Amino acid sequence: MANVNYGLSFGAFYHGKLVGFVLNAIDCRAGLLTAYNACTGVLPEFRGKKAVKSIYDHALPILKENEIERCTLEVITQNNRAIRAYSSVGFEITKHYKCFSGTLAHEPMEEYELRDVGFTTEVLTKLLNQNWYSWENHALTITKGNYRYFEIVFEGIVESYFVIAPKGGYVPQLEVLVDNPKAWNRLFSGLAQITDLIKINNVDKRLTDKIAHLQNAGLENHLDQFEMQLFL
Repeated sequence: MANVNYGLSFGAFYHGKLVGFVLNAIDCRAGLLTAYNACTGVLPEFRGKKAVKSIYDHALPILKENEIERCTLEVITQNNRAIRAYSSVGFEITKHYKCFSGTLAHEPMEEYELRDVGFTTEVLTKLLNQNWYSWENHALTITKGNYRYFEIVFEGIVESYFVIAPKGGYVPQLEVLVDNPKAWNRLFSGLAQITDLIKINNVDKRLTDKIAHLQNAGLENHLDQFEMQLFL
């Protein structure tokens, strides 16, 4: 779903043995052809030896030759070693994301309709500016996967929606589209009809109202991540 391009992904080798790698997903995001670091791995005995910097030193000229305009990645805010490594390459922190999980606390509400409908990238883009979402929660990613899309309809108006994985309770997107605090209650009530236990990653820290409603619904902010980017 992330659109990983193995032809533009890179590995570090020691005596012919793969000891580190960066898998790049390639797509146009925010109007720029972007290489998103979908996965990084370094063997324990090679950590702290600048393997990631060596990979990027090799990769960046090749990415630029292939008309990549920027590189992005996500890193746990407490992973200081990784942040230093990416900063040494030239990456800068651009966003702060908060991750949530837990069991929803909600009150049953009967006056709304929960619709299970199909969706496309165009549908989600029309509903919301997708730049608020991280790479793997973006419409261009999730519409390639096996997700279900639900609308909450109240008094004939679609007032909110959520996208959820068929198993595991992962919710890449949920949004209230009207200015009504009770709409959040109906959204969580509808979501709880599908599953009580949910996980939501990478909510932009600037969305303070959304974060407050997630916490009021009983979800715990268990992890934070930075988005970092580098323009080529």
